[in-house]
Amino acid sequence: MKLKIDAKRTALLLLDVQKDLVDITPGLKENRIMENMAAVLKTARSRKTNVIHITASVRADFLDLPRDNPLWDGLRKKRQLIIGTKGAAIDPRVKPLKTELVLNKTCVDPFLTTNLDQALQNADVNTIILVGLWTNYVVEATARHASDMGYRVFLVGDACASNTIENHTFTIKNILPTLCYVVGAKELQAALK
Repeated sequence: MKLKIDAKRTALLLLDVQKDLVDITPGLKENRIMENMAAVLKTARSRKTNVIHITASVRADFLDLPRDNPLWDGLRKKRQLIIGTKGAAIDPRVKPLKTELVLNKTCVDPFLTTNLDQALQNADVNTIILVGLWTNYVVEATARHASDMGYRVFLVGDACASNTIENHTFTIKNILPTLCYVVGAKELQAALK
């Protein structure tokens, strides 16, 4: 059966594609991850698919972050993803258009500290496409939450990366196929009608 995705009832979510994370994510260049993200974004835009950019940016005093959490403690120490800094900016290869929604979160799961679900409902979305950084954090959390809420979820495996190549590979092969459809960029682009 050939894969078909209704572009009008779909949203592409670009997750945490920000300079501070792009700069420290291994394998992006070698595996053409950013190029694949940009290609999926271009196709989604041409098909009039809803596009939502999700960022993880916090106050300079970090009062809006979970406390006593190893993941966020690393951010505090390195002073990363602070609102208004170059490091928190979305990578220019997937820069939002003025008409595209940008939602900022202060935890891993974008459904928790944003109005993402309301935005999806307002757009009459029943299908979500995920690309972004990092696979075993925000991508997996979003897939889990969206799947539990009844959305049809597609993950573009070659348009995601993680803090280690091993974490990405394990999550793509062992976790995400039980939560969503894992596809390649070319397959996704061909299916989006």
